[in-house]
Amino acid sequence: MFSNLKKSIVSFFKLVSKNKRLNTYAFFFFISFSFWFLSMLSKTHETTLTIPVNYKNAPADLVEVNTPIDFIDARVKSPGFSILFFHLFNYNTLTLDYDVANSKPLKNGKNLFWILNSKREKVSNILGTSMEILTLSPERLIVPFANKTKKEVTILLQKNITLKKEYWLSSEIEINPRTITIYGDQKLLDSIAEISTEPLKLDGISENITTNISLQIPEGLQCKVAEIEVSLNVAQFVEESIIQKVEVVNLAKGYSLKLFPNVVTATVRLPKDKYNFLKTDFLKLEVDASMLDESKTRLEVQVKNLPSFIKLERLYPQQVEFLLIKN
Repeated sequence: MFSNLKKSIVSFFKLVSKNKRLNTYAFFFFISFSFWFLSMLSKTHETTLTIPVNYKNAPADLVEVNTPIDFIDARVKSPGFSILFFHLFNYNTLTLDYDVANSKPLKNGKNLFWILNSKREKVSNILGTSMEILTLSPERLIVPFANKTKKEVTILLQKNITLKKEYWLSSEIEINPRTITIYGDQKLLDSIAEISTEPLKLDGISENITTNISLQIPEGLQCKVAEIEVSLNVAQFVEESIIQKVEVVNLAKGYSLKLFPNVVTATVRLPKDKYNFLKTDFLKLEVDASMLDESKTRLEVQVKNLPSFIKLERLYPQQVEFLLIKN
């Protein structure tokens, strides 16, 4: 069919080019048609234009019952030129935000909707100032939603962090929030115990850092939180080895206990700005005599009253031999 039409058009133009009278006639026909076409375009017409719609910020705790419409209709009055240009060159879309939509509660869900008359200014910006909007259809754009099943889970920080020499984390890494609520199918939720972050890689850290890291939300689940805040507190530290005598506690009356050795070396780290704390008698080492029995030849050395900002690196020896003497 198309090949025959192509042949007919080619034959017509060949005939016109050979026939001078027909050539002249075609020229004036083209001129007349052009004036008629321009005249039609300059007149005002009423027509219905289709405007594409997209949606943003869909609620994570709800699921669409029906797929929302992709287009709305605008009945307009406009010059033909504007209508032609709209069809040829206008690719704009109307964006509707669920965050600012009207809401009507339903059993096990809700309807989110927009009254399109309130969107006339946005539609006018898409169509252009030369078009007069007569009506918008539908008058109310409704998207029905149903509630999703939800579950609260903890966050697992995936990290690969190295610190500059003589620096340490002065406190635990802070995660905010530590738990999130995820939404989805019950079977899928039952298989999820925690949500991991994207890997956090930091090298040679020597100062406090607060950064945001995205979450790895499994496919099929939704969450209102897309990323979490991670804070690292870093400080210079000093390391010191302290030789301390071991004390005996909970020893029964009428007995004495000799320890071998009776002194232990404790290696500790603490913030550099608290170095003077080492001059105080802050470290207490002891063994618990109530743990004695015939099968034991050694007792565990326990560290007591260690301030939160001091970290015990090593204890040598960790156990000591003993001799129980009855007085």
